[in-house]
Amino acid sequence: MSKYRKRFSQSEKLEILNYYKQYGGARTKRRYNVSITSIYRWHDTLENEGPEGLHNPVSRKSMIDPELERLRRENNALKALVADKELELRIKDAMLKKSQ
Repeated sequence: MSKYRKRFSQSEKLEILNYYKQYGGARTKRRYNVSITSIYRWHDTLENEGPEGLHNPVSRKSMIDPELERLRRENNALKALVADKELELRIKDAMLKKSQ
């Protein structure tokens, strides 16, 4: 592994992703000397935000609106709460079926 981080341009990322779609992760990783995690992250970004999401901003974290980030955290917490309640209901239903 190298001691420095290479920054890829938007066009390089698109080229790498096209190669990845055609030949798979292991081959792409070796050819372009890029981590598979980066490839997966770029692929997800391309799917969610389109090609514009692949450019290198100064700091992607600073571009996210704090209110949006708070809402995302709250949404994830609520989803976990709903999943827990759903599990409790399924367990109660199973227990009732056994007792009948």
